Amino acid sequence: MRKTFCTALLIASAASAQESPGERMYSGTAGFMQVETPLRVGEVGVRIDGRVDEPVWEDAAVMTGFTQYDPSEGIPATQRTEARIFITPDALYVAFRAYDSEPEGIVASMAERDQLTMSDDYVRLVLDTFNDQRRAYVFSVNPFGVQQDGIWLEGGGGGSSMFGGRRGGHGPPIDDNPDMIWESGGQLQDWGYSVEMRIPFKSLRFPEVPSQQWGLQLYRRIQRNGYQQSWGPSFARTVNKLTEAGQLMSLENLTPGRFLQINPVFTGSRSGALDDDVFARQNPEGEFGLNLTYGLTSNLTLDGTVNPDFSQVEADAGQIAVNERFALFFPEKRPFFLEGTEIFGLPQQLVFTRTIANPITGAKLTGKVGSANLGYLGAIDQFESDDDVFVNLVRYRQDVGGSSTLGTVYTDRTRSSSEYNRVLGIDGRFVIGQNTLSFQAAESWDRNAEEDQTSGGLLFGEYARSGRRVSGSVTFFDTQPDFRTESGFLRRTGEVSLQAERIRFNWYGSPGSLVERTGPFLRASAYWDHDAFWAGQAWKEATASASWSTSFRNNVSVWISYGRTEFDFPVEAYEGLYSQGEDGALSAFTPTEGAFDSGYSFSANSFFQGSRSVQGRLTFRTGRSPIFDLRTRSPVELADERSGDLDLTIRPTVGLRLDLGVRHSRLSRLDGSEYSTATIPRVKAQYQFNRAFFVRGIFEYASQERASLIDPVTGLPLAFCDGADCDLLEGSDANDFQIEGLIAYEPSPGTVFFFGYTRLMEDTSRFGFEDLRALQDGLFLKISYLFRL
Repeated sequence: MRKTFCTALLIASAASAQESPGERMYSGTAGFMQVETPLRVGEVGVRIDGRVDEPVWEDAAVMTGFTQYDPSEGIPATQRTEARIFITPDALYVAFRAYDSEPEGIVASMAERDQLTMSDDYVRLVLDTFNDQRRAYVFSVNPFGVQQDGIWLEGGGGGSSMFGGRRGGHGPPIDDNPDMIWESGGQLQDWGYSVEMRIPFKSLRFPEVPSQQWGLQLYRRIQRNGYQQSWGPSFARTVNKLTEAGQLMSLENLTPGRFLQINPVFTGSRSGALDDDVFARQNPEGEFGLNLTYGLTSNLTLDGTVNPDFSQVEADAGQIAVNERFALFFPEKRPFFLEGTEIFGLPQQLVFTRTIANPITGAKLTGKVGSANLGYLGAIDQFESDDDVFVNLVRYRQDVGGSSTLGTVYTDRTRSSSEYNRVLGIDGRFVIGQNTLSFQAAESWDRNAEEDQTSGGLLFGEYARSGRRVSGSVTFFDTQPDFRTESGFLRRTGEVSLQAERIRFNWYGSPGSLVERTGPFLRASAYWDHDAFWAGQAWKEATASASWSTSFRNNVSVWISYGRTEFDFPVEAYEGLYSQGEDGALSAFTPTEGAFDSGYSFSANSFFQGSRSVQGRLTFRTGRSPIFDLRTRSPVELADERSGDLDLTIRPTVGLRLDLGVRHSRLSRLDGSEYSTATIPRVKAQYQFNRAFFVRGIFEYASQERASLIDPVTGLPLAFCDGADCDLLEGSDANDFQIEGLIAYEPSPGTVFFFGYTRLMEDTSRFGFEDLRALQDGLFLKISYLFRL
């Protein structure tokens, strides 16, 4: 059977080669993946418009023989793809012809940059310029030439597991936040679509050697059915997908030339706020900033900024927080921090640049020297006071063997000579066949204004297995109670956790069948207080769930899950929590024995591609969940939970996109009374006039109400006491309505014009809209231009 399969691939490759006799053909299915592309000197006459009609393309190297890797592996691609490539002294040129037997089914929109890979058809180029199979540049283009780019970083640092990922699994570790300067064009054709790219060598970092070769991989996604294909055959059992790439050979005497970017920025704003029932606006403010980027060598870059602009042009989407025990995570969006910081990716996030809240200056040095990856970020931050906070983040990561790494990290936030937070850590990742072993260890030293000094440790270990039939991971994570990381983000500290993540078993249907993939996946986790774990005591919280996921034809996926949770918190976990009688007398709260022995949940999650213009995701959950005291983070009583999320993306025209979403959660005490309810609808409407110019409006209403905490046995209110100071744990009621508007022109990264307005209002009644009271508003302007020398 294997012989028959290989023969079929060779026949398909030969047939593809016969379509263009005399060309330099490189077939992925046949294993011909060492691409020779001689240097072209002089005027090449290529206009990057996506037409691929210039004579120079006929003499370029041609990559054919793509194979599908999702949902089926190793079979010839359902639609033919052909790519061509050549180089000049200053740039790399790539063209795709994406043939389609159903061109009317191609999904393409005129979209904002970096917003296409979850919604559109696209082709993708991956360049491993150091040929180290650990880090690569990613360039994706849709049929209209819209760009999405980023950095592929094996072993961590990816922005989202969903960018081009396999359905029901984890996608490639791509951080799509970094932006490179390059050109692209795309054209719909009656046979499919075509794409052209021009990537200047100034936009790439590569070794300083006279002769080199780069890793080269090509991908294509067909959005209407979710099919994905690649030039170099790709398999789920491969841990490091960069090892599946081909090679771009004989690259001689490459040089980016002088690389200097000067980016002056002007920002202006006028803000208003409600103060003592009077809404007052401040005088308009304006300031200039300057960002500089200099290529010290072809592989080492220095970035500096003075009076930087760290404004965001879109607020964080609302998150339900009425019964949230731990800090909510909001991703970094500020441009200076996003560029080149993939080097700081770690198993546990000891570097989270959003902790640098109000910087006045900053500098970065990033790059690769030999097999060593280097990173430094420094900033002066004015946070919570007029005192400067000095931030220093240092990262070193060494390549080991074929795909493994060893690294160290140091973070320092110094407020004064006697007040600081410092962390030193090491980490490693070892790839052995289909298996990956990762570890991380760190120690923190913290000294506060009272000169009290504490220290604590962190330990992390993970075993993961990649495979088409069976995959999953097991992790161990431990932080001592005094471990502090003010430069990082950890949701839970002072605990030990043991987790089995997505232990998956898959069965696959034949190509084109109704059910493409189906199977169960299991999850389990347990948490201990740090000291209790090492003393051999039982867990305080444990969860186990069994799920079944199915991927159907035409890009529809459904997950169904059932889980159970147990809680066994010790009495000392409720220290400071009291019941308050009518006479004000306090008595220590003692949870009812067995009250939290178990909770259950049932959830369903589905993703669907309703048509060329509609995508959606629906999640529903029901079960029993504890009501937590947010001070001690301990359960007080059980409640019935009903929650759900609905997200719809509608594209009625090529340029118009509507994102509609609603999040809802309701907790009811077991006696039927309501404890909390939260509803957050959100509408985002964007019209893209062309690739550079768009207008956007966002409307979000966040209604979150929570009742006071009570003793479930006596019905008495609960209070939290810190010494002699006691506060009743009263409920909250918030009905906030926010609108945002933005006019944006961004022809290329660094060259932008933004003009926006945002307004936050308070509704006096839930979804009443009769008496809206303004709390804050702001008008802002940003103008910047990137000079590239």
